[in-house]
Amino acid sequence: MRVLFVLSLAFLALPGAASAATPEVRATPARVVLGQDTAVEVEVHLPEGSGPVHAVASSGSFAQAEVEGGALRKFQWTPPDVRYPLMAVLVFWVSGPQGTPESAVLRIPLLGRTTLPVTTDPGAEVVMDIAGARFGPVKADRRGRAQVPVEVPPGMKEAHVLATRGSLQTDRVVKLDVPSHRPLAALLTPDPLPHSGGWLVVAGEESLSAEQLQLTAEGASLEPLPGGPLLYRVKPTAKAQTVSVEARRREGRDTVQVQAAVQAEAPPAQIVAVAPPPPSPVAEPHKLAVHLLAGGFFAGGANRGPTVALGASYPLPFWQERIAAELEVGFRRASLSATIEGYGTLRSRVLAGPLLASARVTLLQRSALSLYGRAGAGVLPFQHDVSSDFQQAFDESKLGAMAFLSAQGAYRLGRVSLLLEFRGEYGPAQTSRLSAQLGGAGASLGVRYVP
Repeated sequence: MRVLFVLSLAFLALPGAASAATPEVRATPARVVLGQDTAVEVEVHLPEGSGPVHAVASSGSFAQAEVEGGALRKFQWTPPDVRYPLMAVLVFWVSGPQGTPESAVLRIPLLGRTTLPVTTDPGAEVVMDIAGARFGPVKADRRGRAQVPVEVPPGMKEAHVLATRGSLQTDRVVKLDVPSHRPLAALLTPDPLPHSGGWLVVAGEESLSAEQLQLTAEGASLEPLPGGPLLYRVKPTAKAQTVSVEARRREGRDTVQVQAAVQAEAPPAQIVAVAPPPPSPVAEPHKLAVHLLAGGFFAGGANRGPTVALGASYPLPFWQERIAAELEVGFRRASLSATIEGYGTLRSRVLAGPLLASARVTLLQRSALSLYGRAGAGVLPFQHDVSSDFQQAFDESKLGAMAFLSAQGAYRLGRVSLLLEFRGEYGPAQTSRLSAQLGGAGASLGVRYVP
């Protein structure tokens, strides 16, 4: 038997703007028993001639997230692979040529099926009452133990246990170990977003207010609209290529994040003159950045000293330019001065200029703060000179190898970023007369400049 779920949304529109038709939503089945129901069919009814219907869900997945054509559109939704009770939030919307999107929210309870152990009087008839639904009776064994199969709906934290033996009846409450999860669903429309702006809609398992949410937007500004507390106007910032919005409950850990590309602007029309010749095209600005780091390293004993590094980096054209190729040249110095009894003083100094190729990966980016991981390797040319009070001075040179891993934090101030880096390195400098380590643990401060 089909159960009709028709959820109407309030009409959300700006003054004077046209809107799309409000969809009506029907789901079969209207609730899901996890482990038993593996698919849900959702029918969306709307007037003929309406545009494509889009769908998002807080959990689970759609076989097709967009359906076109006709007054009846059908979606196939697969519940998530979980066993604990949960409320799934499904949002369907139609984008009109102007104005706000018209949306409908469908909430589908996901019931967890389990068996609850009960201890009572031997031979008692046990019934479980959960949210008005009764399960049982199950007769307790000679030890007073019973296993009652139940179905737990979302949001239930306790159950009533009714045990009857003859004329004696007991009623007690037991706690249910259910994870606290209140999912959210959100959408950004249209995709891609025009520079004139788009819309953000957020829905939850219950009616939400803007005060219950904390919104974080990257690449856009958000403006709540009156009359629709969870409808926001989204305006991309200048030069933004993507817009990302995270919605988080202020009380709880539930979050949802949505992202959309920003529509590329058409280049302005150009007037070509017959004479004089058109000017040469202006080259696009380079993304090459330079950095300078200064600090120190320590590898035990006399294996320590100052470090300086000068490098350049260039972002690679994939994965939203989160990986950059780098080339770095540096300077290292380590020295030892020892007094040998009966002979005098021995002075040893190692100078090195490592040349390293590396990759920098963006791990985290929040406003002006960024966290990077770096890894690289290269050659380590070094010079060793020795002088003393008791033998002839000498010097020697050799080429070694170096590798490193580091974590780098950056704080952006316009074109300049302040850097703090912690680094682990391996850079042995060895000859027949020298065994030194020019790597180890290091820390540096510096700057990066993007022209």
